[in-house]
Amino acid sequence: MSAAAPLASFRFRSEPPSLWTMIRQGVADVGSVIPASILTDDAVQLPGVGAPLVVSSPQLAREVLNDRADHFTRDRFIRRLFRRSWGKGLAAAEGEDWQRQRRAVVPFLSPRAVKDHLAAFATAADDVLDEIGDGEHIELGTLSARIVARVVLRVLVDAGTLADPDAAAADVAPYIRRIAGFSLIDLLPLPERMIDQLHGIDRDPAVQRMRALGQRLAEARNDSASRTDMVALLEGVGPIADNIRGMFPAAMDTTVSGLSWALYVLAQHGDWQQRVAREGAELQAVPELEQLAVTRRVVNETLRLYPPAPLMTRSAAHAMELAGHPVKPGQSVLVAIYAMQRRPDLWRDPDSFDPDRFLPECGTPKAYMPFGTGPRMCVAAHFAQAEMAVILARVMARLRIAPSGPAPDVALQVTTRSRNGLHAVAELRDIRRKSPEIAAATPILARQDTA
Repeated sequence: MSAAAPLASFRFRSEPPSLWTMIRQGVADVGSVIPASILTDDAVQLPGVGAPLVVSSPQLAREVLNDRADHFTRDRFIRRLFRRSWGKGLAAAEGEDWQRQRRAVVPFLSPRAVKDHLAAFATAADDVLDEIGDGEHIELGTLSARIVARVVLRVLVDAGTLADPDAAAADVAPYIRRIAGFSLIDLLPLPERMIDQLHGIDRDPAVQRMRALGQRLAEARNDSASRTDMVALLEGVGPIADNIRGMFPAAMDTTVSGLSWALYVLAQHGDWQQRVAREGAELQAVPELEQLAVTRRVVNETLRLYPPAPLMTRSAAHAMELAGHPVKPGQSVLVAIYAMQRRPDLWRDPDSFDPDRFLPECGTPKAYMPFGTGPRMCVAAHFAQAEMAVILARVMARLRIAPSGPAPDVALQVTTRSRNGLHAVAELRDIRRKSPEIAAATPILARQDTA
């Protein structure tokens, strides 16, 4: 077997940015102004009055996100993003309101509860895979979004027939681009409403459709007592329409990012692709995560190489010092998760794909924080990782994929993404989807593919 092609990676700047570069592109795309020295230095101060301090050591990351979390607040851009997407829902809430809503959903996202959703993850994948033709060219982000939208609309939000998952999947990406499209406008000392008007957020068609969808699904929940979705736990605790709308970017963007990158790396590594396909072929009708040891390692390694949240931002609540750098009140501190998870002093061959880094006997690396850490760590981390593992195994069991199209142009923005997509050609494996009656008693696939 020929060696796999080098994986796409983000290219940090070869030298520190000028003040003009910071002004011109630092607000809209802060990742593009971070110098490559962040891969070796624990902290790098970007130029300009009040410009962010960027940190990439595990110790500093934990200090900012966990150990001294009460010394930091959420950055104003992050507050603005969450307000636009969640209104007054879970991710945008603060203080006791946030704690109350978070406590409400924790039982739904616990490892024990997630087990009950694994079959739904597989079914969502099958519904989309049934439409893939042999030799079809696919964009992996689009494929992932279509599958994950079905999970959101069946498991997290019991939408019934009130929502088209493909339409929702198509709207989420432009919706996020609009609400997270920061520019110099966002630095102006203006009311929030005026900032949104200058960005044209309320006039955006995708924003209008997502808001209408959230409102429609909220108004239809007259029988909430009989529902078992996550939204039911938020009844009487938080605003339902806001929480439904917020779940789409939150539950889709990070999971779609991780899943599409996992498909991309497997397209580049046929040996690992075949190992995942074998696990997927052996899944029972009611999947168990214990059956997916290889696939889960692949997911973990993908989240190391392409973390869904590559840059986590906090603001200093008061004057302090970090790694010898003075930090002023209100100054932003960026925790560069992407850089930390690729530092050559912390990882062996950091740009190589090696899922065996996550063998049980190796333990959890201290520099591994794809979902952050501390009190604001993603509450749905286990749910998302389980979802990615089951869907990835199911896709690989039914498709053999090879890379096609241009090499990915990696960007570090809201998520780690490719500006020009992730492209592949799909070949159907020699299997048939079983009837529900057969699936109830035997493995999902008729046989293990041995090609």
